[in-house]
Amino acid sequence: MSSKKGIITKKIIYTEALFPSYNANYTPPSGMKTFELSQDYPKILIVENYPWQSIDFTKDPELYMQTVLHYCLEGNREVDFRGQENKIRKWYHAPWLHDDGKYLNKAYIGNGREYIHGLTREFATPKYKIHDQQDIELENWAVGMYNSPGGYTLGQVWSAPNQDPDPVKSNFPEGTVSFKLLFTDGTLSKVPFLKNTLEWKANIYVCNPNTECADKTRTERTVRLLQIDIAIKDKRALKTGWVYGTFMYDGSSKGKTVWDRMVPVGLSWGNDSGITKDVHRDGAFINKELQESFINASLIHSEKKDKTAAYLKYHGLGGRLNGPIDNSISSCISCHGNAAVSSKGVTLPLGDFKATTTRLNYSPESFRQFFSDIAPGANTMRYKGEEYVTTDYSLQVSTGIRNYYANKRALNSSIK
Repeated sequence: MSSKKGIITKKIIYTEALFPSYNANYTPPSGMKTFELSQDYPKILIVENYPWQSIDFTKDPELYMQTVLHYCLEGNREVDFRGQENKIRKWYHAPWLHDDGKYLNKAYIGNGREYIHGLTREFATPKYKIHDQQDIELENWAVGMYNSPGGYTLGQVWSAPNQDPDPVKSNFPEGTVSFKLLFTDGTLSKVPFLKNTLEWKANIYVCNPNTECADKTRTERTVRLLQIDIAIKDKRALKTGWVYGTFMYDGSSKGKTVWDRMVPVGLSWGNDSGITKDVHRDGAFINKELQESFINASLIHSEKKDKTAAYLKYHGLGGRLNGPIDNSISSCISCHGNAAVSSKGVTLPLGDFKATTTRLNYSPESFRQFFSDIAPGANTMRYKGEEYVTTDYSLQVSTGIRNYYANKRALNSSIK
């Protein structure tokens, strides 16, 4: 073991690569370089000092965000975000996001990883939620990765492909970072500010397979980078242990590269659970009573705004932080804080997301339930008589565990 510049390094032993990389219901063309799950999870934790740890995120949130984003992009841009090929530091994917067990007439219509970039299907964007010209629903797809401390925890939860995952080991160490690239199938005619953004090919649906979409097969289509999310385990976030940030792409920016044109949407480190002001207010706005987040006011929608510039048509509930393709009655911290699973692999509801729920009728009871601060780590909680274990703000872990048990039940009907 050696120490250099505040970094403690140890010999690392890795697990075997046996978790599936992408959904087996779709066969890639012969000869294609397909997505490979980065799953050589470190068996020994690496302790390191990180550059953002010297930045007070409450006083200089944008510097904190940009410092973390630089760390996430470093070495990944050059390898097209194949985390295991990063020459500076390895990044890791969470297992079991390849198949969520959703089938219709024996045909898969779920959200599982596609085979080109490992993208999983995200929340669909209703008409006119991103831009005034967006007159169709948009399909959104994303891929996320964890740094070495996060990879260590993934390997603890998922010790082997033939063993049940252990959510009790969902205790991400200080310095864990996760980031996610979110893409949309929106064209420039529908979302003009996506001009000159990163474009990928992805094997995805032509429209929402959960609706009356006529074609529920997947095909190779172009998707465009719209949003980047970051999550940092930071003990200075006293109530939650985590800091969440979101960027959105602005094609009107003078930045030289795609990454220079990613604009901070905001940063959040708590739910402001005692503040109910503006919970029922619609649109994008600044709630000055919120103390546990930073919101970039320059992105608020204005009729006078340059039509080629990026803007937000809504924030999270009550003006809290959310990304442009996220649910408008949620927030980054509240959604991830409710990441939890039961012993049967059933996930805890992330919020009051019934079809009839809007900002205008969001109830005080739902606000108290879904916007309360959740302690970091793996903790036991009860909801409607059922016991759950929190997965330390990781929806990728809780969703993967849910998918694992859904598929296990499908293979063995005797499992309840």
